Amino acid sequence: MTAHKLTFRLTPTTPFTELRLIDKDGVVPVASWALSGHRGAGLCQRLIIDGVAFEEGDTLFIDHAAIARLTAEEARKLDMPPATALRAVVEGNGIMLRPDFAVSLRWVRSSGQAVLGTTRTGAFLSEADGWRRLPETVFAVAEAVDAYALAAKLDEGSRLGAVARLREALPPAATAGTADAAGILGKATIIEADAFSLDTTGEGDAMQLVPVLHRAGGGDAPLLPEDRQRAFGAEQFQRWPSARSVYALPGGIYVTVSPPLRRALDIVRKSVSAPIEHRRALLRDPRPAIREAIGDEADSALIESLLVETQAWSDRVIALGLWKPRVLPWIALQTNDWFGGNGDAADTRDPRPSGIQVGDRCLQLSKSQAANLTERVLQAMQAGQLTIVQETEEGPVAIPATRETIDALTALVPRKAEGVAEKPGSGLMPIIGPNETGLDIEATVQRRPAPPIGLPSCLVTTLKPHQLEGLTWLQKSWICGSPGVLLADDMGLGKTLQGLAFLAWLRDGIRGGNITKRPLLIVAPTGLLENWRAEHDRHLAAPGLGTLLPAYGKGLAALRKSGSNGIPGLDLAALRAADWVLTTYETLRDYSRDFVSLHCVAMLVDEAQKIKTPAIRMTDAAKAMNADFRIALTGTPVENRLADLWCIIDSVAPGHLGDLRRFSATYEGPNAASEMPALKASLDRPMGGRPPLLMRRLKEDRLPELPPCEQSVVRAPMCGKQASAYQDAIAKARDDRGGGRVLEALHRLRQVSLCPDCSDDLADNDVIESSARLASSIKCLDQIRAAGESALMFLDDPDVMARLSGLLQRRYRLDNAPMTISGKVSGPSRQARVDAFQAASTGFDVMLLSPRAGGVGLTLTRANHVIHLARWWNPAVEDQATARVHRIGQSRQVVVHIPLAVLADGRPSFDENLHALLERKRQLMQNALLPPEPSSNELATMLDDSLLP
Repeated sequence: MTAHKLTFRLTPTTPFTELRLIDKDGVVPVASWALSGHRGAGLCQRLIIDGVAFEEGDTLFIDHAAIARLTAEEARKLDMPPATALRAVVEGNGIMLRPDFAVSLRWVRSSGQAVLGTTRTGAFLSEADGWRRLPETVFAVAEAVDAYALAAKLDEGSRLGAVARLREALPPAATAGTADAAGILGKATIIEADAFSLDTTGEGDAMQLVPVLHRAGGGDAPLLPEDRQRAFGAEQFQRWPSARSVYALPGGIYVTVSPPLRRALDIVRKSVSAPIEHRRALLRDPRPAIREAIGDEADSALIESLLVETQAWSDRVIALGLWKPRVLPWIALQTNDWFGGNGDAADTRDPRPSGIQVGDRCLQLSKSQAANLTERVLQAMQAGQLTIVQETEEGPVAIPATRETIDALTALVPRKAEGVAEKPGSGLMPIIGPNETGLDIEATVQRRPAPPIGLPSCLVTTLKPHQLEGLTWLQKSWICGSPGVLLADDMGLGKTLQGLAFLAWLRDGIRGGNITKRPLLIVAPTGLLENWRAEHDRHLAAPGLGTLLPAYGKGLAALRKSGSNGIPGLDLAALRAADWVLTTYETLRDYSRDFVSLHCVAMLVDEAQKIKTPAIRMTDAAKAMNADFRIALTGTPVENRLADLWCIIDSVAPGHLGDLRRFSATYEGPNAASEMPALKASLDRPMGGRPPLLMRRLKEDRLPELPPCEQSVVRAPMCGKQASAYQDAIAKARDDRGGGRVLEALHRLRQVSLCPDCSDDLADNDVIESSARLASSIKCLDQIRAAGESALMFLDDPDVMARLSGLLQRRYRLDNAPMTISGKVSGPSRQARVDAFQAASTGFDVMLLSPRAGGVGLTLTRANHVIHLARWWNPAVEDQATARVHRIGQSRQVVVHIPLAVLADGRPSFDENLHALLERKRQLMQNALLPPEPSSNELATMLDDSLLP
């Protein structure tokens, strides 16, 4: 099959563009496109990886928006027609704010001459001489015109919302010279709102809820200026008995409300006459009421997108004695120079904190910035303002104007803050004692009754020695009265099985009358819920843990009910009567008022890094639970900083590591390394006659039957184009070392060291020879193929991934392109690809994965080779990726291939310096629980080493 006999044929349809490859014998199956030699095959694979195209048999279905985004060169590769030379003219007829206002679109030549007989299908325009492609800006305008035609038949809010979106699409097209508008860009300002947060007016029983409008995904900043928001909340919103689709504000501003938001706002509006308990519950968390109003068919992502949990709302919650995200001081892990900070950055030798944490956002502050922010907060408190807005590189952050903020800032820069009158009720305690700025609560120890130590009666799986050791440790921890434990075994050692065996032992104790009958609760990420059910049925014979109450999906819908005061909640009687409850972290958070009333024998939280962040609702919901015993499971107790570990430990054994402020000062300060042995000893050694609080075992130590895992580091010299591009990147980095440039220089060196040119224009062999790393990897794959084995190749560049997909299929004459898993692959699709890979017949195969998307929750033991083509900064992420292969179920020796691009003259290259850094971090992580994420100083040093002459 030769390229000159091939051509793509497109068929525009309403939902997709259908693309087929035609040769002299007919239609070519999509699986064979990479083998055909057509220049567009690689681009098609990239569209599939990006999730904007999917294949069925001999047809590739491509989203029209993706077609519109193609460059002229990309369109030529797919044999698509050129972009249209016509201009779109959008005309409005009538008065914009009236129901009879109409919008039309016509096509004209550059001279202004009208063109008749054109029809549009998605991203294509049918003209007299055939199809033409619409550029992205014109496509957006045409789609917006069609959307208005549909919305014009609906209510006023939908119609004006469509006008607003059309007006947003017009300026880019007008700037590009591809569209004109008449009668649309009027004087009226139309703003669309599709999210909200809550504020309050009044105190005590007179408190009323006021919605603050937002755009979903737009951050914490309100949609309206302060005066317009006041006009909306205090006047327009209260004027009508129910929420409206459009609100008219002073200055010719019309706010349109999306239908889901309107239903949510209707709940708020109708709370005016509701009991104060109902209003307070709604203020604390409106999600259950919103979910009930929108219906069970609503996607959880939609519910989340509707609500913006701002600090203004949270600040008022504390005034009512309800939950609020807290403002905390934190210890800097690196100098401000990494972020391009100014000259008065905090000295890293000073143990004083270098920033504040607001909810889950960390703001790094110099001493002068902290002093200035303190003044602003004091002024806001004196003026009665709820928040101030701090601009950051990641967007605005709303900071509560409260005493807690002053306390946190005072920890940065000592300052006497006096004479600030606090609002009534602001001294009430939050939902939990957070142990963050002081030790509010310590767990008590009291021996518990229990059945004899041993295997549970319903366990049908034979435990491995380390798993039996783990079960015994859990049982002894229960008996001696420990509040909870952290099982932090390495990935692949069977934490799920150990947890289930322990819970089954507790269930034996309940059935035997040793333990009071109460539910067992398991909290896990959504994607692992069905895995927990399957593992329960696999390892435990009936009756197992007893009758399951699934508090998720349809099971959650069946649990929902409204109390006598009308507050949405859950059926507490059903929860309390359950043998075991399985739910998500989000459900635990959203219904914390109900779950906190549930007294559990034990609560097990899986992937406990989900609650590693202090002072956010999800973490507080887990900490607030009433459980006799807590088990946290995670293979990565420290992901980014040691405060992750503190927060998880504080969830299972409050007070064990003291308060967060002192913990950070001790273990994240300048003398942290010398303190690590004491920290580790406090966790993994028995104390006071009790078993250690933490158990962590590594695969190589505890699975002697697991095949060995060998690391093969292959060094290959850069030459030709790659060597030249590398020297250019080095020269540029030496010339530009300004603030904030280190990361840019590192990314440039990382990219060049991977592959300087992977364009489709290069022949496959030329691409391979242009990259030392890729050439080494191909040699490894050649050997793997000769041995009839399979491999996983990890890299995170989607362009390189797409190019390699076709290259590997052609080189090894695979029936199908290698399966890929990137961050854009949905959960079900990801699992389907894993299942297909695992179920395939023996023999050579290769799968391409990104470290983040493919490094967690997958079992791919059909492969016994791992190639880290592109390295990740964090060795924990890389180890998670390797663990997909090296885990229980693997029967062959695993080889981890590390290709490095090196310099011919012997100087240390970027690849060698990064490899050395990752190996140091990996060793420290395993031996002392140090954070695996390299600090900015370590990365800057690595760059300096790479720039040595």
